[in-house]
Amino acid sequence: MILDRLGGLDTLYFKPPVAPFTTFEDSLALSFADWPDFDVQLDDGVLFSKYNTVFPEISNKRIDFWINYFTGPGKARFERSVYRMQLYRPIVEEILDEMDLPPELACVALIESGYSMKAVSRAAAVGPWQFIRGTGKNYGLRINWWYDERRNIVASTYAAGNYLTDLHGIWGDWFLAMAAYNCGEYRVARAVARQRTENFWHLRLPKQTQRYVPKFLAALYILRDPQKYGISIPAVEPVEFDQVKITDATDLSTVAKCADTTLKVIRDLNPECLRWTTPPKTEIMIKVPKGSGEMCAAKLDEIPPEERVTWMRHKVKRGETLSVIATKYGASVSSLKTLNGIKNAHRIREGQLLIVPLQGHHAEMASSKPAYKTTQRTINKKALESYAQRHAPPSGYKEVVYTVKQHDTLGQIAEDYRTSARRIRSWNDLSYRRYIYPGQKLKIYVPESFNGPAQKTAVVLDESQYTKSTHVVSKGESFYSISKSYDVKMDELLTWNDKHPRSTIYPGDVLQIWKRK
Repeated sequence: MILDRLGGLDTLYFKPPVAPFTTFEDSLALSFADWPDFDVQLDDGVLFSKYNTVFPEISNKRIDFWINYFTGPGKARFERSVYRMQLYRPIVEEILDEMDLPPELACVALIESGYSMKAVSRAAAVGPWQFIRGTGKNYGLRINWWYDERRNIVASTYAAGNYLTDLHGIWGDWFLAMAAYNCGEYRVARAVARQRTENFWHLRLPKQTQRYVPKFLAALYILRDPQKYGISIPAVEPVEFDQVKITDATDLSTVAKCADTTLKVIRDLNPECLRWTTPPKTEIMIKVPKGSGEMCAAKLDEIPPEERVTWMRHKVKRGETLSVIATKYGASVSSLKTLNGIKNAHRIREGQLLIVPLQGHHAEMASSKPAYKTTQRTINKKALESYAQRHAPPSGYKEVVYTVKQHDTLGQIAEDYRTSARRIRSWNDLSYRRYIYPGQKLKIYVPESFNGPAQKTAVVLDESQYTKSTHVVSKGESFYSISKSYDVKMDELLTWNDKHPRSTIYPGDVLQIWKRK
């Protein structure tokens, strides 16, 4: 049965479940071939528009990189991901069509997670569409100890559709929208403002984002013509289900019995349920096998409130024992021990959280209802534009590209180009933990009238009278302190190193010292 294979495939493909899909896939691909970086001339691509689509075919080296990987070393992984995609594709494409979005966006989840409902990235992004907690909640996904709608194929697809719609509305460009989906709209807006282009192929973005859009297009092109690329598209029975509304905590085994199926099937259909039960005081649509929805709903309604078991968490207070807690909630000590894995009833501590079974008459009305269809955060364009402008180069300035040389420091480069090291870091997305290296290209914005740094004339004194040495600047040092330590005049130290009194020195800078013999 196709539903029984879902759980097995999860175990096969994502083990352990915390293995990040995107990062791991990129690192594998890069181990087989070099990525075409910015030192390679990259055209927009040659268009081969054969389809009525917003994603006509483009040919360039970056897309070819991923096509070669997906059809070569990564073929087995790609085909396994496509198998999983086929299980959910009808559901996803139906939702995208309802939201008036291109069906090709189904490939975003393919490259994000390989359509694993349980995928987790190193950044704690979860589910097929890889939402981080904050963005997921912004788009109506409920995330708590009991329940994580990022793992719900229906809820997360609606949320992803809303997010992509918002991102596309900023620039009117799907490539920039997907880049922002990967690294955030503020980072893309900053890059667009600084680099003065909205052409994705000409933007300098984080490495993973540079690879993201070509990866999407490569997967899309292969799926358009799998025979051409030697990829097998399996004929699988897609996942189908009915949805039953549940408004309070209900044991999943009870749902399984009412739907005349197994607990494993219910858990496979509902990976968003993180515990053995649906969440308390929460209205959800539980998924059950196709054709069993009405029967399941009717049987659940027949269960009397006093027989329906619900759940809550209890925080142990000072002086409480399991017996006291059990009496308070009308439960048994043995049930508390079993549910919470407690071997010794006397070893509970203040502040410990316990799961407590409740009879139905203790249950409250659902206080949380699905919001993923109606919640759509409208990105504040004014705030985004204001942010971008703060990071844009000032008017009247031009961009120059400087290639870092051996022994260069940011401080020296900044002084040569009449700016500051802080600005160079900002323009090039360099954190204070990152070092520059020979051959690295730095963007620097200078006045239109600036014709390049002045040529430095090396100071050479008569070596028969002077001895030359060098000094590497340490943290906290100044021209004054260095001149004192070498017993030379500060004016001389400035002259020897082509500096002026307002020049800034940084740890690691190398200064020239001349001393009379």
